[in-house]
Amino acid sequence: MRTDILPEELLETVLGSMTAVAAERLRAGPGLRQVLSGIFAEAASLRGVAPEPLVFARHLGARLSEADDPSRALERLHARDLALALACALETPGAADLLEEEVLGRLRVPLSRLHPSPAFVDEVLQTLRANLLMPRAGGPPRLASYAGVGSLFHWVNSVGVRLALRMRKAQGQEAQVDAEVLAAHPAQGGLELGLVREEARAHVRAAFVQAVASLDDEDRELLRLHFVERLTLERMGALYGLHKSTLSRRLSGVQALLEKRTRRCLSERLALSSEELDSVMRAIHGRLDLSLSGLLVAKG
Repeated sequence: MRTDILPEELLETVLGSMTAVAAERLRAGPGLRQVLSGIFAEAASLRGVAPEPLVFARHLGARLSEADDPSRALERLHARDLALALACALETPGAADLLEEEVLGRLRVPLSRLHPSPAFVDEVLQTLRANLLMPRAGGPPRLASYAGVGSLFHWVNSVGVRLALRMRKAQGQEAQVDAEVLAAHPAQGGLELGLVREEARAHVRAAFVQAVASLDDEDRELLRLHFVERLTLERMGALYGLHKSTLSRRLSGVQALLEKRTRRCLSERLALSSEELDSVMRAIHGRLDLSLSGLLVAKG
């Protein structure tokens, strides 16, 4: 398909698959036809497994309707990834093999950070395949919900990491493992323990470990993506389907919760007056997040 020509039928199918308000917002934007032409050309580059253009147009419209800003979502769209996810959901021959080659096969390294056992990684990947590709309660496979904003690899990686955490927890391996690694490998420039009197340092670190372990899987994953994987709020917003301002507020809330729980754990460990506890917390205020680089890193 030429990138400067978009059949009217495809344009109207995309817009007709959107809500009236979303379609109107998109139609009002400049260069819509040219942008869509490039998107359809990119989707067609899958060749043998590319979805039919009209099928892809309906799917694209439905996903754009879910975006807070359809025009921005369209500009950031990973069209080839969206087409591959749709082809897999439609059980197009060869699509699952391509997903394995381009996405699932690359997950072994990040998953091995959660658990060094190849058998565990194999188990997670097998469960992840079923999770992504099998129909759910009469509905489409989970992969059909991928909106194309953010790469398919990062989207699947996020799903896979959350799945691995749940599986590890189900096997009796609590989050304490992650927190112990964190304590053993603090980030450069991390907790300012030098500002805390020597006899309290071990307690501060242990309280932080306990606080990290008390967070739920979703909160630890949010911290891992931002402080370990170094993803920007824009990239994380694409993964979560949230505006960066919303994600920033959520991240700030998790950090505040982490500091609050660290304080509570520390008060249980040390017989400090309120003023002394305040002094210790001031010494490490704003620095707890900088020690998160060891989070979810497998022990050597």
